[in-house]
Amino acid sequence: MSCNPTGDAVASAHLDGTVYVFWFENSDRGAHLIIRHNCVPFALAWGSSIVVAGNNNQVVFYDEDGGEEQNFDMSETSDGNDCREFTAAATNPTGDAVVLGNYNSLFIFTRNKDTMSWEDKGITKVENMYSVTAMDWKPDGDKLAVGTLCGVADLYDICVKRTMYKGGFEMTYVSHSQVIVRRVENNMRIIIRSQYGREILKTNIYKKRYVVATTADTLLLGDFESLKLSEIQWHGNGSEKFIFDYSSACIIYFAGEVTIIEYGQEEPLGSIRTSFTNSHVLSLRINERKPKHLDLIDRGGSFNNQKIVASDAFDNKKVAFLLDSQTICVKDLCTQTSVTIAHDSKVDWLELNGRTDLLLFRDKRRFLHIYNLELQTRSQLLNFCTYVQWVPNSDVVVAQNRTNLCIWYNIHAPDQITIHAIKGDIEEIERSEKGTDVIVDEGMQQAVYPLNEALIDYGSAMEDQEYIKAMDILESLTVTPEVEAMWRQLHAAAIAAGDIRISQRCAAATGDMATRKFLSEVRDIEVKSEAETGMSGSDYYLVRCKMALLQKDLHLAESELLNQGKVDECIDMYQKLFKHDEAIRVAEQARHPDVIEMRQAYFAFLLESNQEERAAELKVREHDFLQAIKLYMKGGMPGKAAQVILDHDIQQPVQMLDEVATALTRAGMHDKAGDFYERLNELQRALDSYVRGNAFRKAVELARKCFPFRVVELQEHWGDYLVSQKQIDMAINHYIEAKVYQKAIEAALTARQYAKALQLVDAVDGDAARPYYKQLARHYEENRQYDLAERCYVSAGQHHLAVEMHTKLGNWEIAHKIAMSYMSEGEVTLLYINQAQKLEAKGSLKEAEKLYLAVHEKDLVVNMYKKHRRFDDMVRIVQEHRPEMLKETHQFLAQTMEMEGSLKEAEHHYVEAQEWHSAVSMYRSNELWDDAIRVAKFHGGIVACKRVTIALLMAIGVVEGAKYLTKHGLVEAALDHAAENGAYDMAIELATQNMPKKLPEVYLKHALFLEDDERFGEAEVEFIKANKPKEAVEMYVHQKDWDNAIRVAERYEPVSIPDVYAAHAKLMADEGDFKLAEELYLSASRPELALAMYQETNDWSNALRLAQLHLPHRVAEVNMSYQNSQARQGKGNTKSDFIKIGKSQEQSKQWGQAIDTYLNAKQNKIESVADLEEIWERAIELARNYLPNRHVEVALEVSRRLVDLNREESAADILFEIGRHEEAINVCLAGKHYEKAKQLSHGNAALRRRVEEAYQGHLVSREDTKELVELGRSDVAIDVLAKKGEWDRVWEVAAKEKLSAAALGKYILMRVEELLREAPGSNGPKGQAQNANSRLDEAVRVLQRRGSPVTVQAIDTYRKLVCRILGRSNEEEHSEHASTVNSLREILFKLAGQYRSLPSNQQLDKKTNAEFLEMLMAVHYQNMMYTCRSYNLRDLSAKCSVTLLKYPDLIPQDKAFYQAGMACREQGNINLSFLLLNRYVDLTEAIDASDSSFLDNTEFQDADAIPLQDTLPKRHYLDSEDDREEVRTWVLSVVTDSSVEQRLPPREQSRNTLYEGLYSSERPTCIVTGYQIHPADMLEVNNSTANRRDWNAYVVKSRACPWTGQAQNPLY
Repeated sequence: MSCNPTGDAVASAHLDGTVYVFWFENSDRGAHLIIRHNCVPFALAWGSSIVVAGNNNQVVFYDEDGGEEQNFDMSETSDGNDCREFTAAATNPTGDAVVLGNYNSLFIFTRNKDTMSWEDKGITKVENMYSVTAMDWKPDGDKLAVGTLCGVADLYDICVKRTMYKGGFEMTYVSHSQVIVRRVENNMRIIIRSQYGREILKTNIYKKRYVVATTADTLLLGDFESLKLSEIQWHGNGSEKFIFDYSSACIIYFAGEVTIIEYGQEEPLGSIRTSFTNSHVLSLRINERKPKHLDLIDRGGSFNNQKIVASDAFDNKKVAFLLDSQTICVKDLCTQTSVTIAHDSKVDWLELNGRTDLLLFRDKRRFLHIYNLELQTRSQLLNFCTYVQWVPNSDVVVAQNRTNLCIWYNIHAPDQITIHAIKGDIEEIERSEKGTDVIVDEGMQQAVYPLNEALIDYGSAMEDQEYIKAMDILESLTVTPEVEAMWRQLHAAAIAAGDIRISQRCAAATGDMATRKFLSEVRDIEVKSEAETGMSGSDYYLVRCKMALLQKDLHLAESELLNQGKVDECIDMYQKLFKHDEAIRVAEQARHPDVIEMRQAYFAFLLESNQEERAAELKVREHDFLQAIKLYMKGGMPGKAAQVILDHDIQQPVQMLDEVATALTRAGMHDKAGDFYERLNELQRALDSYVRGNAFRKAVELARKCFPFRVVELQEHWGDYLVSQKQIDMAINHYIEAKVYQKAIEAALTARQYAKALQLVDAVDGDAARPYYKQLARHYEENRQYDLAERCYVSAGQHHLAVEMHTKLGNWEIAHKIAMSYMSEGEVTLLYINQAQKLEAKGSLKEAEKLYLAVHEKDLVVNMYKKHRRFDDMVRIVQEHRPEMLKETHQFLAQTMEMEGSLKEAEHHYVEAQEWHSAVSMYRSNELWDDAIRVAKFHGGIVACKRVTIALLMAIGVVEGAKYLTKHGLVEAALDHAAENGAYDMAIELATQNMPKKLPEVYLKHALFLEDDERFGEAEVEFIKANKPKEAVEMYVHQKDWDNAIRVAERYEPVSIPDVYAAHAKLMADEGDFKLAEELYLSASRPELALAMYQETNDWSNALRLAQLHLPHRVAEVNMSYQNSQARQGKGNTKSDFIKIGKSQEQSKQWGQAIDTYLNAKQNKIESVADLEEIWERAIELARNYLPNRHVEVALEVSRRLVDLNREESAADILFEIGRHEEAINVCLAGKHYEKAKQLSHGNAALRRRVEEAYQGHLVSREDTKELVELGRSDVAIDVLAKKGEWDRVWEVAAKEKLSAAALGKYILMRVEELLREAPGSNGPKGQAQNANSRLDEAVRVLQRRGSPVTVQAIDTYRKLVCRILGRSNEEEHSEHASTVNSLREILFKLAGQYRSLPSNQQLDKKTNAEFLEMLMAVHYQNMMYTCRSYNLRDLSAKCSVTLLKYPDLIPQDKAFYQAGMACREQGNINLSFLLLNRYVDLTEAIDASDSSFLDNTEFQDADAIPLQDTLPKRHYLDSEDDREEVRTWVLSVVTDSSVEQRLPPREQSRNTLYEGLYSSERPTCIVTGYQIHPADMLEVNNSTANRRDWNAYVVKSRACPWTGQAQNPLY
């Protein structure tokens, strides 16, 4: 048995070879048979595939449905070992590897991740293991356990790759999709496995805890602490940013999006769009603490007055982040709802509490805020907050304000804050089991400030609604204002929860004895109710009523009493609470009998107690308005009295109205009085009242309606009033309305609305605006809005301030532009110089430089840098602005530095001035030889360095100077320079002491110097010292001092003696003393030089004598040279000369020289070819008889020469003699000696054929057809005639030789193709066009007379001919055109029958046959059109022309539409003619423009029988522009004719009309017209179908069948 990798199915193998699969979670599939294996499946494993193996040496892989995937035959293993039965198998956890157990072997297979096929990975041999009985793979994949027959259990380590990550983690790849990561320090492991089987490409570890692995399509995240792993679909590019600030989730930032992944989940928790990923502005909370409503589930509590059940629970996962720098978004990752919090300043810190119902955030102004997410309320907790943090696992907040530690134990009471003074900055908060401490860094040490753990626990208990625990905590605390507030908080919570006992204790703790007593009474009622009813006392109506009263919820208390019918008790409750109005209301609703008495008593009570207002309200409700007004006036409330008058439109009595108005004015209620006066239509008094009451809005509205002249005045007063009330920004618009712009500007400036102020100032003209512009400029400059500041400065006339501003900012170009625009050049220069001097005094030299340069004061810049000794900048300025002074500047600076002793700086400037010699001199004068040598070597090279070395040696002597030279490696250079300059004594001394190996070289140079000075004796001595005696000998030879030369040579250089004699001999030879010269040459053992001497002087007798005596081996050479000499002189070039010399050499048995002599005879020496041939024959004979190894060589050379002399037959005989038969034949053929070639080829069939072929080619080239025919090569003769174009001879020879039809067809097609090529078109002159037409007609006649080849290859030629005939233009269609078309139709008709009669294996394929039939029918209908026209059958001719529109591949579109249009016009169908000719006009325009996009197919879109192609003809059918214009004119004339319908009729209306041919149909077509045939009109005759009426009409005229051409009578 084997389980699948996912663990939800099992496979079992059985002895009968069957394999069953059972699925646990899928009852439909259940257990079923999937495989019948061909042997007992002892080994079974289920991975990516099901692998089965047994005793047949085969390993078979199946899919889970039993389909065979692969089969491996292991009968013969690669190592030659036998494979026995497989007994066990196991797959790795990922299912992509399987191991099968065999005898002493483990067979390994893996699945290729690319091809998804299984591959044999080899065999692992284990000697003495025997049979494997059990195998299993460790769940993490790194171990394989193998059990054997002998009882041994082996454990194998499985590893594809193992690496170390940063020395702390070991990564073991057990498969391509699984890696085990082990932490080395504690041996903790986590398995990273791709559940999709993807290859893990890269693995990283962050913070020594979190593992990130990537595949091609997924991302794997793991946590070492929780051992949770997530794999999500991911397509990144490696630029992702991973954030591991939260233990339960990883945050990934990629491409502007933040993705949150919770460890252990296979889908992202959520994603948000933000670019703020810093942990200070991103807060994530995942199930840290339950929301409040979840805490009530176990207790059956309520939330928002609703009962909570467990099904309402949900996860608490939220994230807070920034949408932008001032907007916070809190998103619920479960419900995807969000809350947005807008702030007026940049937020730099935020964090959610554990329950995610509160958010703390701080802005850049250091203001700390808290936001309640449930109530959506915001409160400011602290200003100047430098640190803030939630205490872990609580809602306590710790913050720092300057030197104060601020603690909120009850964050719901922000004003209750605990403050401790501290001396440093808070670092962190530590919370442990022992308590919670705030760590403060006080500089040298850290201070610990413990928090009140009881208060922290109290807050947590309150948040968790554990009120008893909270009460116990408070019991242990001393009562302080903070603790008392907590008691009140607990009291309120207990009241809300209905817990009377806790409420009693809280009331007692806060000293509220009345509340405690009241609760005690309620408790007694509750206990009594429980005793009487046995039910919960808290549900008793009176208890609920009392608790509602305690919470001041009178309506709830009223509802509880009225629901129980306790009306009197409810009235009594309101009366005890002095709520007489509510009591009367309840009485009225319940129709209480005492309601009138209650109302009267209440009114009397109000009057007695001087509560006129309440009494008046009572009268208003009773609609006694006059009494109510009097009561209001009596109570001193004229405003309410006036309101009653206005609400109820009371007009009388007038006296009362006046009293109310007067009272309003006296009471200072001017706006009310104004409304009242306006109601009374006393508008002036109303306006005055509005103004006195500062109700300017109403005053302006009234003035606009009734006093428009006062509106401006009122607007100004309104603005003044708003300014007095510090509402300056609101006053601006009113000043603008009043057109008091100066006040508006001042108000805008005061209100800091500078943009509006600038707009207003721009509207002010003259000097009045200048002060405001300046003030605005100062503001914009302070706020770094420099463009606006510049504008305002310029508008204020303060140009220098704008320049100064840009100068401070370093905007030199802008400052200069402003200065040049508004100031004179002198002012600009003075301003810039003054400003630059100020900057120079401050040390801002760069800025000063820019100012100087801006006004072109370059010298001042140079002087400034010179004064401040900023020489580099000084040089830079000179280089940029005074390049002609650069060298002088460097020289001046160099001299200055030299005088000051700054030699290095001086050197730099000397070098920059290209005066490095001065630098060398400077160092020499200061005896700084090292620097002098360095500068000379670097800038002057070795030559300059040598000069310095001489000066050094002369200055301090050779001994001391050598030390410097050795140090710098210049000894050799010094030697060379000393020798070159004649200081040989110094050079010899220096070489003797420091470089003895150079002494010979120095001596040699000295010797050469002495030689040039003609001091030869001294030079000899120096040459000998230099060990160069040969140079001494050569010196004497050069001086022709032969005695001294011999002396020195004999003593020091004996090998040079021959050279001396030779030189002496050459001199004698030059002087003409050849005898002495010969003796000297012989003394020098150089007889060859003597021989050369005689040869040069043409003294051949002495040359031969000398050669015979001393150089016998060169006698022949001398003879040859002699001959050549004779030849150059025009002597010795006769046949007899060559024979004579050759004979002499033969007599000396110098066969080779004799052969060469004979071969030396050439045409340029002997003109007679016969003589040359005779001499060369002698050379061949000698070679054949005496030098056989040269026989072939000589024969080939002679044959080549004979060929050059056009003696090919002789050359061929020579070649044939040496066995070069093929070359001999080639020579004959090249010389066209065919008879000789035939003679030589006798007996060799191959050569004989070659000669005959060459002869035949020769005849072909000569076009000797007669000879070719006589030779029996009539086919070749015909080819020659065809190429010559002698077609009459071709047909004659073909007839005479009786060529077969197939052979004749070849020439017929050749003739037709030639005629088609000779008729390229009619673009030329008229004569050429007529000639082209005649060629096409001739092609048709050739086919008609000679027969048409019935071959597949001929189809293309026929198509070309058809296209050319049918594509003729109007001018090309001569009088014989119709006859030509008729002949072409007969040819094609006959061919159609011949093609059908071919054997089945030679017949045309469907496509080719269809193309041929298309050609036949196109030519047939063209012929029918001409024939019908000749018989005046206009209707049939028009139909045929419409049918021809169906063949645009064979007939040009413009021709087809023109012919059809004209035929319809002749037939009388003007509408169809117009449509067709209009299409023709469009085609002509498209042809002219070479653009088919001009064509509009709308008119013919329903004519589906007509193919409308985009391919345009290359030329017009009507060549004449006048003819085309005539058609265009006719079409335009028809356009204006309303009687012409100018559109095609629908298909159903086209039957039996010309239009019918435009629509396609499945019916047969008529052989006469090509139109469809309706069943009633069908006639079948002569293997064709026709329309009976059209067929008879044609036969009546022609008396012949339109298809076969046979004689025919009408058939009715």
